[in-house]
Amino acid sequence: MSLLDSPFTDRLNTNYIPSDPEILQIRALLVDPMEEVARIDAQIAEMELTLTQLRERRALLQMPINAHKALISPMRLVPQDILQEIFLSCLPQQHNAPIDFDEAPLLLGRICRRWRSVAYSTPILWSSIHIPPLDPSTPPNVLLGLERLVAEWFERSATCPLSVSFVDSVIRGDSALGTHSLILQLVAVFPRLRCLELSGNAKLLRPLLQLGPEDAPLLKSIRIKTPKDQTPSTNILQIPTLRDVALTMSVLDPLSLPLPWSLLTSLRICPLRGDLGLDFSGALTVLRRCPNIKLCEVRISKPSLPSDAMGLPSIDLPQLHSLAFTGSGFHFNKWSSGLVAPNLRYLEMGDVLFDNAVNAPTCSNFYNPSRRSPISDCRQPHILLRPVSLDDEFMALFGPPHNLCPMLTHLTLLAEASGFSDAAALAFIKTRMAMPTPLQRFEAQFSRQMEFDIMPELQSFIANGLELVVQYAAAAPWKFKPRKGLNNLWSFQNPI
Repeated sequence: MSLLDSPFTDRLNTNYIPSDPEILQIRALLVDPMEEVARIDAQIAEMELTLTQLRERRALLQMPINAHKALISPMRLVPQDILQEIFLSCLPQQHNAPIDFDEAPLLLGRICRRWRSVAYSTPILWSSIHIPPLDPSTPPNVLLGLERLVAEWFERSATCPLSVSFVDSVIRGDSALGTHSLILQLVAVFPRLRCLELSGNAKLLRPLLQLGPEDAPLLKSIRIKTPKDQTPSTNILQIPTLRDVALTMSVLDPLSLPLPWSLLTSLRICPLRGDLGLDFSGALTVLRRCPNIKLCEVRISKPSLPSDAMGLPSIDLPQLHSLAFTGSGFHFNKWSSGLVAPNLRYLEMGDVLFDNAVNAPTCSNFYNPSRRSPISDCRQPHILLRPVSLDDEFMALFGPPHNLCPMLTHLTLLAEASGFSDAAALAFIKTRMAMPTPLQRFEAQFSRQMEFDIMPELQSFIANGLELVVQYAAAAPWKFKPRKGLNNLWSFQNPI
């Protein structure tokens, strides 16, 4: 009898307790089905054995197939010069190559013998390196391994100009500031340095900072960052080939630095102490000294008076495309009409965020993606206004006749702008939309309430692609205050 016709079907999956005769009947019902299951299990085992044997045969055949197919792989046929170009495209574009075996160029030497041979024999592939900080508890063998790897890296770069970034974040006492072995390696390759970024204790970096023009004939870019309680002495800034300089350190008077001012195309100065650095007038002096400047960022660390910006002569900077005056206490809006910069496409004003690593303001907004900025590489013509004094007169400078930042397409207003009226905002947008390079995005976060709705008059621009984001402070809800004025009632009472 089939189990489908079992008389116990209605008792299945219940708590029913069969009698002794029923137990015998159930056992008799299970004999044939259980034998069938056993036959099926035997067939499955036989098929699994056959499948295992087939898989083993397939693997034995696939191994030589793969080996032969590898002989005709397209990558194997790529000429060495093309392979080198592919390798170069694997390098990072925004920073120096890290010492990471999972990234190029080290990764390229782990794929196969040919790739390793091509990678190790391509000097330009090793022309940049980032040397990271080590933890104080780093085992000595790890430091030795890093020194050996850096030495091999420099050897593979042959005679190529080098781009090097070195960071040391370990806090040391004066007694522990001996000559760092990696610093000595950098000194050895100094004549080949083209770009150098240094961050760490000024005394530790002293062997590099004291090198002069005769030691680095190729150096074009230097970026130095030291703690705010140190004022480093340096000869490296006298190198006449310098074109890109970024300084985040405590300097008594940045204007006294022996820089090739008139030749600089990129300059960033960020004093770390409020009693040192530049006021607004000093920042303008920096601009006057740099007629060829293209990118300039200066942190205003000293207070300035509004009168300091009045009556100043104009500054003609035909190549300037990016300008940032960060900090507070300056009056750019009182002087900006004196800036003649027809190619200006990025403008930032106001205070900056803080770098927790040094507990001090940080510059280099143009190259620091961690900063809260709409752009970090100046690809879009943009103005970023942080907490800074704005008014309608200043916003009018972006229209005729001055046309400040003529290629502007993006404006971001991130902080207080209570002196910047809705009428000025509307006039600004209309003026910019009528210019040869029209506005693409306007974003403002006002700390005041709306004066009137500017949206209806801008609908045609919005329909044509203008991005408009305007936020206002919400009106405080009215609240009944029963005790309001009680403190003043006594003045109206007659004396007793």
